[in-house]
Amino acid sequence: MRFLHTGDWHIGRAVRGRSREGEHHAALQQVLTHAREQAVDCLLLAGDVFDTAAPSPDSERLAFDFFTELYGLGIPAVVIAGNHDHPRRFDALAPMLRPLRLHVRGHAAPSDAGGVVEVQSRDGKERAIVATLPWVQEREAVPYVQLREEVGATYTQYAEQVRLAMGSLARAFDPEAINILMAHLLVDGAAVGPGGGERELHMAMGIYGVQPQMLPPDAQYIALGHVHKAQAVRPSPPAWYPGSLLQLDFGEQRQDKGVNLIEAHAGLPVEVVQLPITAGRPLLDVGSPLYGVSLDDLPHHTARVGEAWLRVYVDVDGPVASLTDIVREALPNAVHVERIRPKAEDRPAPALSGLGPSELFAEFYRSPRGRGREPSDDTMALFRSLLEEDSRATTEA
Repeated sequence: MRFLHTGDWHIGRAVRGRSREGEHHAALQQVLTHAREQAVDCLLLAGDVFDTAAPSPDSERLAFDFFTELYGLGIPAVVIAGNHDHPRRFDALAPMLRPLRLHVRGHAAPSDAGGVVEVQSRDGKERAIVATLPWVQEREAVPYVQLREEVGATYTQYAEQVRLAMGSLARAFDPEAINILMAHLLVDGAAVGPGGGERELHMAMGIYGVQPQMLPPDAQYIALGHVHKAQAVRPSPPAWYPGSLLQLDFGEQRQDKGVNLIEAHAGLPVEVVQLPITAGRPLLDVGSPLYGVSLDDLPHHTARVGEAWLRVYVDVDGPVASLTDIVREALPNAVHVERIRPKAEDRPAPALSGLGPSELFAEFYRSPRGRGREPSDDTMALFRSLLEEDSRATTEA
């Protein structure tokens, strides 16, 4: 059987207020082209279909037009909710979408209550068991009181609960079938960031996730969603993030985008091939926070940036009226324009590792990109109050 593994579409995501609907439509058409040309038997969509839990009608139309065309190609799909999706909304739509051979899962469920989906190959000679684990919210895995009072221990408990859930689902695997786990979660050590300067995300940073060795060893392929940079996080069994379809923010510059084609047969190692998605416009920086470009140099960048969305850092001696309009005369796709302060304001960069939110805020406030002075006691008190309010809202949501 052949599977197409994709995820993190984030339909509805804009870039600094500019719609990317046309890019998403073109990227989804490329996914359909890959599905048709590779004669895939099933599409695996590993969460974050939409960018928000309440997508706009245009975003929903874009997604359901895709699934209608997929149905026309005779290809079923298994879809799970990510942390940006609304799980109850997914579960409510699931019965209506089932006749389209669209198997949607919003909440994690045991294998005998919808957590496992069985799909057949086109010729009916092979079948696959797809165990599904949508995004598990922290409060669903860790008691509320611990989330508030035992912060350090909650990450370990969360990981253990997710490990147990994956192990329970894996017990439904059949040695005579193709066995796949699809989950929307963070695997410790996954890399994010620009193509040449990745940084790894670790659970030690206060992020809820699982260790690579916690992934079930009896799956033939583990289809992951959540991280936007395409990568394998475990070689055997292969566990992959296919990455997002578009460069979604400026931290994803120079990242190639695509989907994974999986060739699988019962009892045999799978073959994984990355197929490109090129429809999205790139995101690029002109200048940098340390070295801006002069206004006179802006036209010289036109040929280099093409149709990319741009974040432009301009080096000027003082405030300039209508600076954004001036930059956009030369670079119309500049969605973010920032003035670099005079070099005299520069100071050695502080060591930020190990600092908490309040210390990081204070350092930013002191920096040339902030206010360039010490924050007052009232400012710090207001920040801490807002931080506590946001923390309460997050845990109670």
